[in-house]
Amino acid sequence: MNHRDKNKVMAASFADTFAIGINSGLADYKLAWMINKKVSIDLSRQEDIFADGMTYAFYYYTAGENSQVYNLVSIKSGDLPLLEFKTNLDYLMVVRNGIVPERVDAIVRSLREIEGVGHAFLLDVNKGKSIKQALEIIELQEIHLINENKRRNTVEYVRQQLLRQREANRHGTATLSPSSW
Repeated sequence: MNHRDKNKVMAASFADTFAIGINSGLADYKLAWMINKKVSIDLSRQEDIFADGMTYAFYYYTAGENSQVYNLVSIKSGDLPLLEFKTNLDYLMVVRNGIVPERVDAIVRSLREIEGVGHAFLLDVNKGKSIKQALEIIELQEIHLINENKRRNTVEYVRQQLLRQREANRHGTATLSPSSW
């Protein structure tokens, strides 16, 4: 390694990642529901992505550790895009971890069959600054989601929630349920 190589920043590798651009006027929850039916997955809405004062819907599904991961992200909030793409996109669906190209092709065909989807097409994750930025934003959102889930599963967090519920019951105020944690 020569002295010039020491200062290079290596970009994240997205070798096992596929990105599908989607044009659709459907609401994010309706598109996610239809994708779940068509592709036989279970995307669920998670905490939105916040950027420049705007929110962008974020859906996530994984079958478990070391399994395929699916994301659906709205690229627009109102008329403001999360990132500028050369083509007009409403949503980005990202699939990664051990998925074969034939399965991705089948997913793209299934997306095209959804009523309300104008177009669905595979994007080259190795070309273009916007797609790389989008993949990095999605990855950061997943890390936040995983860390938040770990925090919520700690004994201390559960203990605090139970104490709050007990206190609320004593004072006759609304109670918390585990689903609201």
